[in-house]
Amino acid sequence: MADAGTAPRRAAPDAAMMAAMRPFLWPLDRIGEGLEELSRRAGLRRALPSDALKVPGAIAAGNFRNLADWLQWAAEHLGIQADLVQTPLPDIPALLRAGGPAIFPSSMFEIPGILLLVGWSRGRPRMLCPDLRIRPCDPEHLRTLLCWYREGPVIPEIARLLEAAGIAEARRPAVRAAMLREQLGHHAIERIWILRLSPSAPFLRQLSRIGAFGKLGATTAVYALSYVAEIGGWALIGSAALAGTFDPGWFVAWLLLMATMIPLQTLGGWCGATLALDAGRLLKARLLAGALRMSSQSVKRQGVGQLLSRVVESQALESLSLNGGLSLLRALIQLAFAAWILSRGAAGAIHLLLLAGWTLLAIALSAAYFRRLRAWSLARLDMTHDLVEAMVGHRTRLAQEPPERSHAGEDSALRNYLHLSGAMDTASMATGLGVSSGWVIVGLAGLVPAFVGDAAVSSTAMAISLGGILFAQRAFAGIAEGLAAAGRALVAWTQIGPMFHAARNKASSRTYVTLEQVEGEVARTPLVDAQAVCFGYPASQESVIDGADLLVAHGDRLLLEGPSGGGKSTLAALLTGLARPRAGLLLLNGLDRHTLGDDWHRLATSAPQFQENHILSGSVAFNLLMGREWPAPPFLVEEARALCEELGLGPLLERMPGGIKQFVGETGWQLSHGERSRIFLARALLQGAHLTVLDESFAALDPETLALCLECSLRRARTLMVIAHP
Repeated sequence: MADAGTAPRRAAPDAAMMAAMRPFLWPLDRIGEGLEELSRRAGLRRALPSDALKVPGAIAAGNFRNLADWLQWAAEHLGIQADLVQTPLPDIPALLRAGGPAIFPSSMFEIPGILLLVGWSRGRPRMLCPDLRIRPCDPEHLRTLLCWYREGPVIPEIARLLEAAGIAEARRPAVRAAMLREQLGHHAIERIWILRLSPSAPFLRQLSRIGAFGKLGATTAVYALSYVAEIGGWALIGSAALAGTFDPGWFVAWLLLMATMIPLQTLGGWCGATLALDAGRLLKARLLAGALRMSSQSVKRQGVGQLLSRVVESQALESLSLNGGLSLLRALIQLAFAAWILSRGAAGAIHLLLLAGWTLLAIALSAAYFRRLRAWSLARLDMTHDLVEAMVGHRTRLAQEPPERSHAGEDSALRNYLHLSGAMDTASMATGLGVSSGWVIVGLAGLVPAFVGDAAVSSTAMAISLGGILFAQRAFAGIAEGLAAAGRALVAWTQIGPMFHAARNKASSRTYVTLEQVEGEVARTPLVDAQAVCFGYPASQESVIDGADLLVAHGDRLLLEGPSGGGKSTLAALLTGLARPRAGLLLLNGLDRHTLGDDWHRLATSAPQFQENHILSGSVAFNLLMGREWPAPPFLVEEARALCEELGLGPLLERMPGGIKQFVGETGWQLSHGERSRIFLARALLQGAHLTVLDESFAALDPETLALCLECSLRRARTLMVIAHP
């Protein structure tokens, strides 16, 4: 290996490999065109904007510093998502085989550029070339080009070791690959962007993207074929029985048709399960995107029990809507075949009219069941909310509430719940058993005119009618089950519908600003410029903040005092981008929220009040650096450890078996009130934002620790605002 204190020598890339990969390289000044074309070729976007993605001069000149932010902005402008991923070196081949679309920056050539992966076909990557043609490339060449930054410095040493060990020439590539995996397995390639359709895109388009409608059509066709096989088999055996002849050949044909149903039903179940899994994955992603877009004020107004109810109902919606929908689909196919069979029976027209009327009755009974189910579900969710709230406040109730009042209101709630449960069970029985069993009686009654009429009814027509009645009974049983599941899914939708709609994508018109523009020149403009800012909660007409003016310069140290309820925390939320003003002008480094977008949080951060801040389940390092970078490189972990030492958390880390990697949270190491406060403070300071707002962050600290933390905050924060009571 290289001597201590000297950098390892980097081997020169293979000239033939570089020449083979050069036609795939897009120059940086054309990455806007490449991104638009890649998104279109990959089916992520249909229409393209004209002249919308202009590449900043700094990026076109080879400055990669702004590339990540520009790609995020460009993807948002196109209505797609560009996910920056870190992939361990051994997983690069699997990433390439998973296909694109993906973007790989490269500085290996004399002119830096990017490579655009469209997908994977016939064992080779398919690349989008600058001439807008899609061509295959050698997968090993692409892997080598991506990993060369890590592998290049160690390849010369490995080559010397292989030469010294006398490894045969034919075996050297495999041995070299194994040594590279062993030595560099913990390293990752950091600059890879995977393009996806955004979870905020229209949901039908997302379903179309994963081929959901094709899978639905395949499922329908497979189930229809299985029922054709079933009807054909019973037609064969029935005709032989009615004719009074028994031919072994007919029996064998019947067995073959019945056996055909097994793979068809299995294939239909597999298609349906695949469709349910893919659609469920999209639904989860959509709900997560909606949850992240919901305003902090709307989330704060909900209790723990209500939030838990939404989680439970989201799972119910996924399982009930998809599985119940497939059951309903099968039942409707059966019903269509039943109508066809009955039309050929002894009471064709009468049975068709009875079938249509009974179907309408089933829908009406299902509607009544849905109304009662909704009332029962809302009562159940309210009880769940009350139970969770009681569990969370159990210690407070034990200490403060008189024992005789601890169960106040429970009897009336349970009585109401029991009444609603009885009504729902009655409706469920009428919808479930009543619809399917009642149809048999109605269907048999439809045969009465055929018996009392003058014309003789053949035994074949009578057998067909009986078969159609039984087939329709199965269909009605499936319809009742499917409609019941659909009703429960609709109830769940009332709970999570707002979360689903919150993720709705809106076309972005935000202008791209570079990191230099975001950070600005300290001496050129104030850090915060607020003029006539007003804010009020949506449910209230009153203003919490009315016509406020504020000017904060870079490097200021401010103390904001005021009575409880005076709007101090609301002002902090406005300054840090967690709330938006109802009226007025609020600028950060001379730029408004529309221009900065999520870059607002790069400039301003806060340590919210203790009751609104949380230690998440994870390591201490994760809780400290979640706002900076995670997984964190070693130098950031060391920076976090040093800050903990400054805040007096050194003894705590020494007590922990895992040190800064110790698992903490509700199920991990339990931190005291003061320790949590200092973790929250360190988390905010480590973000290195231009403005740091500390909202009552020192309230739980003793005077000595408070002085230590305040001194550290004054030393580390660029611009500091401390909110405290007088």
